[in-house]
Amino acid sequence: MKKLLLIAGTRPGTHLLAPLYDALKKNRAYQPVAILTVPEGIEPISSDLAACFGLGDAAGSIVMSLLPGSPVEQLAEVMTGMEKILVTEKPDLVMVCGSDNVALGAALTAAKLGLPVAAVDAGLRSYERADSEEINRIAIDAMAEYHFVSEHSGEYNLINEGVADEKVFFVGNLAIDSLVKVMEQANQLPVSRAHGFRPKSYALVLLNPEGHFSRKEPLEMMLRLLKEVSSKTAVLIPQFDSIDTLLKQHGLDAAFSEIENVKIISEPLAHAGLLLLLRDSVMLLTDIEELQSEATVMNVPCLTMMESASRPVTIEIGTNVLVGLDEEDIISRVHDILHPGKHKHESNRTKIPEKWDGAAAARIVTVLDRIV
Repeated sequence: MKKLLLIAGTRPGTHLLAPLYDALKKNRAYQPVAILTVPEGIEPISSDLAACFGLGDAAGSIVMSLLPGSPVEQLAEVMTGMEKILVTEKPDLVMVCGSDNVALGAALTAAKLGLPVAAVDAGLRSYERADSEEINRIAIDAMAEYHFVSEHSGEYNLINEGVADEKVFFVGNLAIDSLVKVMEQANQLPVSRAHGFRPKSYALVLLNPEGHFSRKEPLEMMLRLLKEVSSKTAVLIPQFDSIDTLLKQHGLDAAFSEIENVKIISEPLAHAGLLLLLRDSVMLLTDIEELQSEATVMNVPCLTMMESASRPVTIEIGTNVLVGLDEEDIISRVHDILHPGKHKHESNRTKIPEKWDGAAAARIVTVLDRIV
């Protein structure tokens, strides 16, 4: 029986890890061990995701807590802790899920110990070198022996960077495996109604408090956008606590409180709850990559306030549109989503990317049967 270590840090990484862990656990040829590495005091994985994929048993998972510190300090802590785990577990293969600092630290440590590394969700590129995760993606792929990619752009990027094509496997998007499984169990929960909204009666807004809107001027622009959008449809903002802190820090909390037709959700939401809010929304306005894939599969128009995206397929054939911080363009596109006009051809795209069908984990296991 081959022992495989699956490693994830942030929430997007756990959405990749969970279905893969489940598929490997059901195959008697493998002994999967999930290593979840998170800041101290944070739940390592959403409870509903853990329940869906059998990640609750202590025998199948190891949780490693990280103390507060700079990214470099935490990377060093990940590598130190991961070295002890890898030496003890002696895995046949280390599979890193995602592109956060935990994935980078795990890949570095495994490579230094001479253990083979597989990159899950490999080959994605935004070509924004200022983005720390872009550096991580490049470094992880450089150390990996095997590369499991979620879309064709990943194949092209890796082969152009010199990776042998027999080491690249197009298997689909594991995040959609998580989406399918979680929605099967959560589909009947009236989450939007529980927050006072009928389905398709509100816009969902998700913001990164450490991104563009951590500064006062972009945050003021966001308040103008919220005022404009809320004049056309209700606005729902989950995970609001950190944004609230920024508003107070910049003295904008009073201005925000004057905006009508905005509902905030301060309490933490399970993954299923967030997915149901997305499904029932009329659109998603965001500056983070999380949920862009799910929005495409759910056919929810997504306006992404970024200059580039690492998953171009969500833009090429999905519902995602990059709008940057162009306030006028964002307002125009919001209007066209609610009242289709000149951008109708973009807001009405419905094609689901190839192999985004909930079977990516099964394809990875089939490949592992050949290569491990």
